[in-house]
Amino acid sequence: MRKADFDKIKKYGKRTVLETVRDTDGGKNVCYHIVQYSLPVFHSSDTLAIEFDNNGSYIYSAVYKNPRRHFQPVYQVSQRLIDAYFGKSAPGNALVLGCAGCTIPRFLLLHYKDCETVGVEYSKQFVDIAQRYFITEQMSPRFELICGDGFEYVRNNTKKRSFDLVYTDIYVADVIHPDVYSEEFVSQVYDLLSQNGLAVINSFRVPLDRIKRFVNSIQTPFGALYIIEQYRKYYIVLSKDRDADRLADFEKHLPGYARITLKKERS
Repeated sequence: MRKADFDKIKKYGKRTVLETVRDTDGGKNVCYHIVQYSLPVFHSSDTLAIEFDNNGSYIYSAVYKNPRRHFQPVYQVSQRLIDAYFGKSAPGNALVLGCAGCTIPRFLLLHYKDCETVGVEYSKQFVDIAQRYFITEQMSPRFELICGDGFEYVRNNTKKRSFDLVYTDIYVADVIHPDVYSEEFVSQVYDLLSQNGLAVINSFRVPLDRIKRFVNSIQTPFGALYIIEQYRKYYIVLSKDRDADRLADFEKHLPGYARITLKKERS
């Protein structure tokens, strides 16, 4: 969220800074604010967020504290496309690489009552923040949060575990980690997925031309590859399933604001 937009939103409700944490890995001006919101824009009186601040703030991660709110206030399109893909056949387990305030894990754990979720977060600061503010008793029994390197976790578990969903949201400060865009990583994710599994890569504001070049270069034999756009924010969606009916049903149930910018199917 840009500062101008952020300032407009602040006028509509109460914003309370609960804690400010300096980023030990970033520059001297980089810090994170844990903030409590009461804002009409979030349609909730109880919203918790992490703001990334580097001489200008924007929301880095946010969740509804109300457990009845399954779909969280950020990353709406990725939550909706996950729901469109799995439908009534909910994922049994999921892996989330890069967790911060646990927006995606919270969605998965609240929306799918039997989904076991593993989260891998590199930053010890974010693990500490998540444990103190964002992980609830309702989430804990089915949620394992690991402090570690997401790339290393994927590399070390391709022969040991499988997941119905792998969601990649790995940032370095406010930039997507470049190693996400490699054939080696995508191939390892493919090996980690169950037979009809789904991989989603949050590409945020990476230029579309770069994303298209990467998707077109992928050799790993996914059944279908998509770039899905919401207001110039992009998601790479990789389906291991080749079933044409299921893929058509997935596309049919995508929300209207999620535009398919690129689609490749493999027979």
